[in-house]
Amino acid sequence: MFAKPGALARHAASALTASVVIAGGALFAAPAQAVLPLPTITSVYVAGSTTNKVVTTGSTVVITGTGFSGMIDNAAASACTSNTPVAYPTTNSGCSQVRFLGVGATSTQYFTLATRYNVVSDTTIYATVPTISAADGANGGPVAGTGSIKVQVLNTVGGGTSSLLSASTASELFYRKPLTAVIATTSANPTGGGVVTVAVTGGIANLTTTTFPQEKLSAYVYSTVGTGSNAAPQVASAAVAFKDTTNVSVTLPPGSPDGSPVGLMLVHDGIPGTADATHLTYPAVINSINTCTVDLTATATLPSTLPACTGPANAAASGTVGVKLTGKGFNGVTVWDWDGGLTTSSSVGVEYACTVVSDSVAYCVLTIHTLPSPPVVSVSFTTVDPDGGGSPLTAPTLAPTAGGIILFSPLV
Repeated sequence: MFAKPGALARHAASALTASVVIAGGALFAAPAQAVLPLPTITSVYVAGSTTNKVVTTGSTVVITGTGFSGMIDNAAASACTSNTPVAYPTTNSGCSQVRFLGVGATSTQYFTLATRYNVVSDTTIYATVPTISAADGANGGPVAGTGSIKVQVLNTVGGGTSSLLSASTASELFYRKPLTAVIATTSANPTGGGVVTVAVTGGIANLTTTTFPQEKLSAYVYSTVGTGSNAAPQVASAAVAFKDTTNVSVTLPPGSPDGSPVGLMLVHDGIPGTADATHLTYPAVINSINTCTVDLTATATLPSTLPACTGPANAAASGTVGVKLTGKGFNGVTVWDWDGGLTTSSSVGVEYACTVVSDSVAYCVLTIHTLPSPPVVSVSFTTVDPDGGGSPLTAPTLAPTAGGIILFSPLV
């Protein structure tokens, strides 16, 4: 007689199906292991945003899909004796991993396990992005240029709703390593426009004209101490251009002259790097000197409409002349040198009366008592602490420039 099959319960570790066997002349229902579906990934993104896919070491990502039940954080590190995935309950199953796949990844190599992860439900995992030590473009590393990696879930733990490796094209992320900026000792023009070479280190692949735009590099220059003892630091963006395989060119923005170095940081697709905060300074400069046609001695103060003053930097050997200076670092300046240190009294050398309009503009009335020798003078001034004497700023150096030269001649 036939035995009535009982209700078949699904084991917590796996699904069972009924098969009919003969034992002692009788037919009865017996369990058989069913194949569980693969875990799936439908999306991966940075926690807090459903669209951001740029990550670095320590970023938290959200993985959505199905088949995550039963996974145990970092079970793979201690319980999996082989990376070869096999379905539960086969020997060497019982593994759970969140993998970050690099270049050349297979089911057994060239991936890095999540630092940790937490299974919130069968459909959601929160995972911490690990340090991917392989260089960009190398086996196990991100794709050179784009930084592309893929996320994969392995689940062969008893009690799960799925088994083996996820298969999905929706699991792409872009892994960006923080870059270290290295520059030579540089005095930058505080009015901006200077270009500095920055060596790029930190695991990025050698740059090419193709991969450079894919890396999405930007730069920022910032003051390390601010513009006052209690002021917030100044930050300005800087354009980055390809130079060669290991260097980029950064066009510097304007900056306030300061005796302390400023920092230059490379940002890798939104991931800030380690700045060079010791080698870049903004000195004070005189960029131009022009004589004025307006008689600046006619009034005790400058006219309400400031004169343009476009004449050449040439002065007569005697008499008076009005000049306009442009540059950076003029605030608070009271001591100037218009004759190479010749002045010893109000009747010797070149006497001056200067009005500082702003940190970048000043007007001076020069009275020439004695012709300087030589008559070509590189004008200088005594810089002051931009913090008005307060800590921690110091006075910047003065960088001589071609624009800071004036010629005294009897031919003028």
